[in-house]
Amino acid sequence: MAGLSLGGVNLDVRGLVDQLMQVESRPLIRLQQKESNYQSQLSAFGRLKSAMSSFQTSMGNLGSLDKFETYKVSTSEASTDQSFTATVDSNAAPGTFSIDVQNLARSNKFGSTAAFADTTSAITTDANLDISDGTDSFSIDINGKSLAEIRDAINAAAESGNVGVSASIVQESGSAFQLVLTASDTGVANAITVSSTGNAVTQLDLTEKQTALDATVLVDNAYTITSASNSIKDAISGISLNLLKPSTSVADLTIQRDTEAVKTSIGTFVSAFNTFLSTANALKKSGLEGDSITNSILSNIRGEFNTSAGLGGAFNFLSEMGITSNAKTGELELDSSKLDAAIAKDYEGISQLFANDNKGIAFRLEAQMDEYLSFDGLLKSRENALNTRIKDNEGRQLTMEYRLGKIEERLLKQFGNLDNIISQSNSTSSYLAQQLANLPGFTRK
Repeated sequence: MAGLSLGGVNLDVRGLVDQLMQVESRPLIRLQQKESNYQSQLSAFGRLKSAMSSFQTSMGNLGSLDKFETYKVSTSEASTDQSFTATVDSNAAPGTFSIDVQNLARSNKFGSTAAFADTTSAITTDANLDISDGTDSFSIDINGKSLAEIRDAINAAAESGNVGVSASIVQESGSAFQLVLTASDTGVANAITVSSTGNAVTQLDLTEKQTALDATVLVDNAYTITSASNSIKDAISGISLNLLKPSTSVADLTIQRDTEAVKTSIGTFVSAFNTFLSTANALKKSGLEGDSITNSILSNIRGEFNTSAGLGGAFNFLSEMGITSNAKTGELELDSSKLDAAIAKDYEGISQLFANDNKGIAFRLEAQMDEYLSFDGLLKSRENALNTRIKDNEGRQLTMEYRLGKIEERLLKQFGNLDNIISQSNSTSSYLAQQLANLPGFTRK
């Protein structure tokens, strides 16, 4: 009967179930590994897109012809004694102009001559003050209004767009106040007129204090330019002048092509491609290994580098103006001396090589990048496919986790029952052994 005893040791239910669940969980672990791989690929596509986007951005100053029409401006005046500043746009042309600012534009002003004792006392008269700026007009009944109220009424009319005149009060002393009216815009065409129905002008003692003037600039000692404003645009094609003060002497304004800016843009283009190439090569080894997309994109870009622009001019390939591809690394290399010589030889040819519509290299590459990076482009399609796989995988994981939970629950119950049976068997065995030992004549052998 001693053979009935199981030793009094219960089962390690938790340990047994955990070992069995490790086997059952292998399909879930494979799904989790797949999701991790999908996420890594998705991250890799994000890095690839970022590098491609930076490469595309580098073409921003090379992809259209007007980007090559950049100029730098200089004047013969000292920076501390400038009579004007100048800016240029793509319509400008290289050249030198003599500039003589003869006078600035100024606004018309009217003001009271006699001083008012205060700004709050009401004026008693049956009269309207009529103000015009040459285009709009405004009338105010001054009867019963103080100097401050008249000022406020005029400024309210100006803010509402009823007249281009502002009003202010000048205080000469504690009991000497004058009303001043100023045209909002400079120039003779914006001169103001002040009249009255009744005696408003007399009551306010308004007289002209400053006549309106147009700005006058003499160009090349031959052409007189007048302007109502001190900002003169396109009097010289593509050049805007901002007048600061009358000239003390005639100044030279020189417009030159900003070739340094263009060389910087070309250098940025070369660097951006090399950065993109480095990123793509790294992703082929980690993240997109086995995926043909990076090789396909690089092959297409190199194809554009090696395709003639077909312009028939001095430059049809990047190599002709100093950009070549390293045979070992594939990186672009820029020969600055050759680029300088190319720019000096045919600047227009360089701009056409990059930016000619349909034929320019930067123009074609920008269009290609758009196809890759657009919302329905190749990279987005690949990302969408990966997101679909991730979503499907997550659904399968949830199903698998639910099934494993049920299996674990069943195993715990089964082994728990078995543990109870073993415990009961051990107790019964011990009881029988005690009973047999107490029987008369029983001898344990």
